[in-house]
Amino acid sequence: MNYNTKVVICQSSLELRRYIGSDCLTMDVGGVLKYNHLEWVQHRMDIERMKSSATVIAQSLSEFGRCLKETELPNDVETTARILEIQTAERDAIKEDFRISIRKGLSLLRHVRQLDVKPEHEQLSPTRLHNVTAIERMLIQLEETERSFDAFWMKHEKRLTQCLKLRRFEDSFRKLQSSFAKHMIHLEEHREVGDGPQKAEQLGQAHAEYCQQAMDDVNGARLLRDAGQELISSQDVELTGSLLPKCDELDRMADALSGALERRTKVLQLSKDMHQQIHAANNWCHRGVELLTTIPYDCTASCAANVLTTVDKYIEEGKSLKLDTFNSEPDLNKLIMLTTTETSTLLAQVAERINDMQRLSASRRDALQKMASREIRKPPVQIVSPEKLPYNNGDKCYSTISDNKNSIPTSSPSKSYDDKRTYTYFDRMISVCDKRTY
Repeated sequence: MNYNTKVVICQSSLELRRYIGSDCLTMDVGGVLKYNHLEWVQHRMDIERMKSSATVIAQSLSEFGRCLKETELPNDVETTARILEIQTAERDAIKEDFRISIRKGLSLLRHVRQLDVKPEHEQLSPTRLHNVTAIERMLIQLEETERSFDAFWMKHEKRLTQCLKLRRFEDSFRKLQSSFAKHMIHLEEHREVGDGPQKAEQLGQAHAEYCQQAMDDVNGARLLRDAGQELISSQDVELTGSLLPKCDELDRMADALSGALERRTKVLQLSKDMHQQIHAANNWCHRGVELLTTIPYDCTASCAANVLTTVDKYIEEGKSLKLDTFNSEPDLNKLIMLTTTETSTLLAQVAERINDMQRLSASRRDALQKMASREIRKPPVQIVSPEKLPYNNGDKCYSTISDNKNSIPTSSPSKSYDDKRTYTYFDRMISVCDKRTY
């Protein structure tokens, strides 16, 4: 295809202005447009560098975005924390590239527009206006890209942060689960309740110190449960689907351990009280045996009244013994389950010993009361008048005197068989009380 174009050769700028207006010509050919070719070249070079920088940022952003999308959530705390740290560093590097590129673009825009001379677009030459438009367009694209990247990164960072919190929750859960298992094993192995009041008190102090350590884990479990409930409230089903059972398990473990510690504390206190009562009961029985064995079998009414006061006081002291209250304690079954056979046998023996001493004391009190209430009776004396008998009847006189002697009653009573058996039982009680002392 042939084109016929008329070509006019102008000999001077004056002749050129006949065909083209001066407002469309540069100042070097007599127009009013300012144009500096070196300046234009410099501006174009700066604009191309800015385009190249934006292209590099776009490539880096594309690769980084693909890497973030392909990131799989790890199952341990260390890997999750390392991935979050590395990707955060890469994100900060890209953000720095954005800031540098935008700062250079704004500086170039001010230089091209010459704001100090021509702040309005109408006063710019076409070349400058074209360059300004290109720079502004690139700046707008960079800002929009940065905003999109920030929104994407915010979602990804939130996902990684929640994953890290979840992994830390699971790690803390496993550690607490192991600690709770050790605590329960410790309580299972340390079931001793002591064989005396001092030993029970020592065990109680040691258990109180252990409770302080164990309660730290109980409080930690409850704090971890609260953190898990906060993660559940994030409504991320992918990450928090397994949190609810673990929170329930933390509640269960905390309640179980705190309950076991409290039961152990009550059992040790009950053991201490029990051994103190056994100690007091043994002392009471021992004193009772000594008291009853020192009481004479037969005494005067005044002596019986004095001894009766002592026996009444002793019986009244026996009523203050609270060994029978252990039979109605709700924790007695737990105590019996945790105590040794020796302690259980001792508890039964002491209870039987108290009943025996109460029965014997009441029996002796009744006897003393009868002695104190009776009047002293003197043995009757038979008056014999002397008779004058012949000397030759000596044998008959001897016989009469012998009969009179035989008629005088004896005043030295002897102990019966039952009394001997009672004193033998007292001796056995003393030996039993001496066998187990605290």
